Amino acid sequence: MEERLQKILAQAGFGSRRTCEELIAAGRVTVDGRVVTEQGTKVDPQAAEVRVDGRPAASQRFRYVMLHKPVGYLSHLDERAGYPSWQELVKTPERLFAVGRLDADSEGLLLLTNDGELANLLIHPRYEHPKTYLVQVEGYPNPRKIRRWQHGVMLDDGPTAPAEVEMFRESPLGERESGSGSGRGRGQGRRGVTRWLKITIHEGRKRQLRRMVGLLGHPALRVIRIALGPLTLGDLRPGKWRDLTPGEVKALQALVQADKTPRQVEDSGKKKAEPLMPSTIAIDGPAASGKSTVGGRLAAELGYLYFDTGVMYRAITAVALARGVPIKDEDAVTVLAEQVVLEVKSPTVADGRDVTVLADGADITCDLRKPEVERAVSPVSAYAGVRYAMVAQQRRIGQGGKVVMVGRDIGTVVMPGADLKVYLDASLAERAQRRTLERTARGEPADPDKVLAEMKRRDQIDSDREHSPLSAAPDAIMVDSTHLTIDDVLQQVQGLIRRWGEQRRR
Repeated sequence: MEERLQKILAQAGFGSRRTCEELIAAGRVTVDGRVVTEQGTKVDPQAAEVRVDGRPAASQRFRYVMLHKPVGYLSHLDERAGYPSWQELVKTPERLFAVGRLDADSEGLLLLTNDGELANLLIHPRYEHPKTYLVQVEGYPNPRKIRRWQHGVMLDDGPTAPAEVEMFRESPLGERESGSGSGRGRGQGRRGVTRWLKITIHEGRKRQLRRMVGLLGHPALRVIRIALGPLTLGDLRPGKWRDLTPGEVKALQALVQADKTPRQVEDSGKKKAEPLMPSTIAIDGPAASGKSTVGGRLAAELGYLYFDTGVMYRAITAVALARGVPIKDEDAVTVLAEQVVLEVKSPTVADGRDVTVLADGADITCDLRKPEVERAVSPVSAYAGVRYAMVAQQRRIGQGGKVVMVGRDIGTVVMPGADLKVYLDASLAERAQRRTLERTARGEPADPDKVLAEMKRRDQIDSDREHSPLSAAPDAIMVDSTHLTIDDVLQQVQGLIRRWGEQRRR
């Protein structure tokens, strides 16, 4: 029975399938004396003579080794890097290779084997096998940053998948740390206070953990891999290695067994399936984080209904001010919210507006951004009765599907079952500057210090309110727009949509 050449080489212990593809491309593989460089070539391993650098590609006994790779060693051979590789620490008669990679400045569990098929199933991103690390970071990450890592953060090569993150009060290394040469694990680092995190990820991008923690201002001082799937590092000392136990090998094989299920292959003669799209998209975030602009443009591109729920609270606030209803009278404002008829439509006037808002048939769109509305909208939106009246209508609209809904509690209250949830954020200073520029562009007075104070006060009200406080849904993807243009943010959200579709096809 014919099989792909790279699979045959991997089973013979010449590396992972990717490594074997590189061997083929380099012209180092021959079949019956003929050099083969075409990927995907199929041969019969029982009838053909396959060689690598003249060496027969015969099947060999598989071996599985766990190494505690120390800092300063490479997990792959690269003579240009100037670092020694793990091969100087592990000497075996079998030709082993590393499963996955650990940076030279990272340490911990490194699996070595000559079982190419198992290695491929372990490291392929499609299968999302867990990898757990201890990470010592500078500073003291607050709960908000912990949640952002847990939800996923946006890196330059796309969003990370949700991660499991736990912060320790004390060093998790215990007595081992005194001999590690670090001396920084009990709270004091090179730059002051440090903390240890336990992070489990299901991806394997280049230096992913270091980029994740560094993105939020907490550079990694140490990264130690302590688990790979069912394998745990245990008490294995740096530089030491051991063969896996039979039980560990069986656990690895059980983990990857489900990965061998053939994937559905589209008939080449059939029309390519349309990409899967989320029908309901929830975008939350604080004031001036960019959610309204991004949501509007995204809805236009997808042909979806754009619905910024914030305009409903602004509308109630504007109507209350216009009709002389005291903003501090919660009962009176709630009655107004229950009685007034609000409509949100696509723009009816070409004046740059995102939507047209009608209150009892009157166009009040231009009133929504007035300074007095800005100052009063937060307490109005915190009233339980007002929120109840608005949420009922918002849910009805969301149930129609093909909607991009934007607000402060869409993913947590209005549409907790939304297909895709995004939480846009930015620093307070950045958001205040944006709001100042918006007011200046409209010819309104905008004192930067006053705008900053208003923004800070509004954040406090939104976060501390009793009913539906501002917070990210547990399954929302966090996107920090502080140093990004609207085009940048839009591109990242589009990437999230593509990833959503790809995951549904698996």
